[in-house]
Formats: sequence, structure tokens, C-alpha cells
Amino acid sequence: MYLDKFRAKQFEMQNKISLLNLKMYHILFFDGECRYCNRWVQWVVDRDEKRCFRFASLQSEFAKDAFQYFNSDKNKFDSIVVLVNTESGYKITKKSEAVAFLFSLLKPDALLYKLIKLLPKMISDLGYDIIAAIRGYLLVSDCRLYNEEGKGLFLDNSNFTEMLFRFRYKK
Repeated sequence: MYLDKFRAKQFEMQNKISLLNLKMYHILFFDGECRYCNRWVQWVVDRDEKRCFRFASLQSEFAKDAFQYFNSDKNKFDSIVVLVNTESGYKITKKSEAVAFLFSLLKPDALLYKLIKLLPKMISDLGYDIIAAIRGYLLVSDCRLYNEEGKGLFLDNSNFTEMLFRFRYKK
């Protein structure tokens, strides 16, 4: 009986240690058919030294399952959305708020970030909407082919339900 209690305690300790090793990520959803959105993803990958972001296209099954889980209609979103990991769960940010969040972690001294934070949300969202409306006409460089590490940052082929269980995501 003592041995069973010892094994149970040992198993509990191992689980606590493995939970501490799990890293929760911010998830950036983007329009996978938009070259401008793909360019934004490249921008984030290049600056995310801590690798705190993961990516999924809005057209993926992963995105469909994630937005369904968070009771949000993914059809409302057509460009960049960030699922922000907070201590109390996850928060969906969109439009200028999502861009501001990206800048806050990756380039907090940028003029664009300061401008977004300074302007009322309605005005910065209007600016976002204007760029979103013309993004198909903007010239951007070609999409990047990622190495194995880079490919591992993308969740399109991942199972959202499995990820929920593994990382114990909260709404």
C-alpha cells in the first residue's frame, strides 16, 4: 500500500513538472490567400526571437475548430486575428488591436505602434480597414519557403482538440 501511494505521488510530481514545461503560445491567424498577410507572418517570424507565436491560416481546419471552440464566427475575420494567451485564458484581438499587440511584443519602439496606441480605436481600426481593403493591390515580395523549424511554427495541419488537451487551453 505504501508503494502504491509512493508511485501515485511520483506520477503526480512528474505531471506537475511536465505541465511546467508546456509553453503556451499566442496564435496568429491570417488570410492564407493574401500575399500581404503572408508578408506580415514573415515579419513576425523574423522578429519573434522567443518563439512565442504560432500561426494558422483562417482557411484551415485548425482555425475552424479554434473559432468554434471560442464561440466566434471565423467568417467575421478576413485578415489578421491574434488569439492572445493571458493568465486567465485566451482573448481574441483583431484589426488594429491585433497589430498593436504584435508590435508591443516584437517592436515596441516603432512609430506605427505608438500611433496606434495614441489614436482612438475607431480611427486606428478605420486605418486598418483601409489597408485591408487595398491589400490585394499592394506590392509585396514573394512568399518564403520555411525550413523545418519554420514549418513547425504553423498549425494548419495540427489537431486543435489535441492541442487543447495538451496545453490545457482555457476560453
